[in-house]
Amino acid sequence: MDTIDIDKNEALELGMSFVGDEWKTLKEDDIAITSLRGGYSGRLIIVEDVSKTCHDNPNKKFLVRLYGGKLVDKNDIVKAGKCETSEGLVFYANGLNGLGPKLLGVFEGGRVEEFVPSHRLSEKDLVDPRLSMELARKLARFHALKLPVSKKRRDLLAVSGIYQDQYNKENLMKIIKEFSLSAEECTLLEESYHNDHKLLRSFESKVGGRIVFCHGDLNKNNILVRDTPDQFNERIMLIDYELAATDYRGVDLSALLLNRMYEMKENGEFFQICEWPDYEYRRLIATEYLNETKKLNYFEFDENGVDSLDHVMMEIDFFVMYGLQFFIGFMKKMTNSDYCFKIPAAAMQSFFGFRAVEALYISSKKNFLEKYSESLID
Repeated sequence: MDTIDIDKNEALELGMSFVGDEWKTLKEDDIAITSLRGGYSGRLIIVEDVSKTCHDNPNKKFLVRLYGGKLVDKNDIVKAGKCETSEGLVFYANGLNGLGPKLLGVFEGGRVEEFVPSHRLSEKDLVDPRLSMELARKLARFHALKLPVSKKRRDLLAVSGIYQDQYNKENLMKIIKEFSLSAEECTLLEESYHNDHKLLRSFESKVGGRIVFCHGDLNKNNILVRDTPDQFNERIMLIDYELAATDYRGVDLSALLLNRMYEMKENGEFFQICEWPDYEYRRLIATEYLNETKKLNYFEFDENGVDSLDHVMMEIDFFVMYGLQFFIGFMKKMTNSDYCFKIPAAAMQSFFGFRAVEALYISSKKNFLEKYSESLID
């Protein structure tokens, strides 16, 4: 069980300060606090009114997010140019625009968030095409946010290179021994990334695409399905904006599709739930995304050029390789973390299941070069 980083007295103070007057009548015995699995660099705690009079409390649950996580610290390169203030701004704007929970308050070292009854997105939800289209529309609205945050583009390929340069084989061998991993499967970590990065750089500016405000971490843990619809009569909700930054829209669109393939069990174990989404599903997502983007009217829409369906489909085919390169880089960096040895064995073993990653990268590169290389080479 995770250690809870605040006590009941602190939780009550936050409730009284930011949530509602009902919390002023409660005592420590009237509340329960539970540690939840946090995000990439944060810790999440649920605070609940469990008193006999809780039916009189319209806000009987709220969330406390504490900054500072277990996998990265605030100086990590992937968070370069970001700060806790900017994360709070993103959260506040998303709440106002109906894209996620409302921000209830901020304090030194964290914030208080609205609790919205919901469940984590799963493949069972995405069988319904309406939810998939909602997801595409929500992403388009997120990309349209105009916020006073850094406009400098985050370069995931450069971050991946920095991470991969930190690889230490000796550390990996300790992990392999500790968790009975397959040394053969982990050979991907020893391969040079330079040729692939050079290839991706050569096509990056030619593929391009709109540069927008990206979410940056669209795995299923960060997409919730509300119990009841929101102001748009939709149920999809985006959460966890720690990695939000300016980037190519294709980075988010490809990540959305890539992360459809995986889900996480309660013990943190990742497992593959489906293959890379087929052409028709990718086309569905791209079409709905573009339709919503055009309605939002935050730039001059070029439906015969960069904002055509064909162009966005090309962006998806290209940037999926960025996502896979970043994952490999992150795993190389992760071998240096002491936190690795605190992860359940089954979860750690699933993290290092590289054969599927390698196969998808190879097939994605082959597909991209066959479809686009001639048209993109001057």
